Amino acid sequence: MMGGKEEPISSVPCGNTCAIIGVDNYIKKQATIVNADDEYSYNIRMMKYTVSPVVRVSVSCKNAQDLPKLVDGLRKLSKSDPLVVVSQDKATKEHIIAGCGDLHIEICMKDLRELYTKNCEVVQGEPVVSY
Repeated sequence: MMGGKEEPISSVPCGNTCAIIGVDNYIKKQATIVNADDEYSYNIRMMKYTVSPVVRVSVSCKNAQDLPKLVDGLRKLSKSDPLVVVSQDKATKEHIIAGCGDLHIEICMKDLRELYTKNCEVVQGEPVVSY
């Protein structure tokens, strides 16, 4: 698919890229999609990362009625980036984004604002580094 048109296809040869619609409810962060009937289909092993999320920021929405948009945006952000961890603090009820550094958090916040929570003003707290 190049540009603005869609074309349904029945198969994709190895090495080619395609877009699949409707699988986001079944895939949490990453997956291998194969033909179950093919004896030569193998799952790709999950990547192991050598970094861990150490910088945390709280996020909230300026308007309380935008909270469902924020929660949905955080879910989409979590799915799009295998290194980001989204959680909610049980004591304060704050939504927390944990990333691998200041730049990673900055990119996550940019994606959250521009891609995942359009028309919702997101307020970011001060970054906190865990030791």
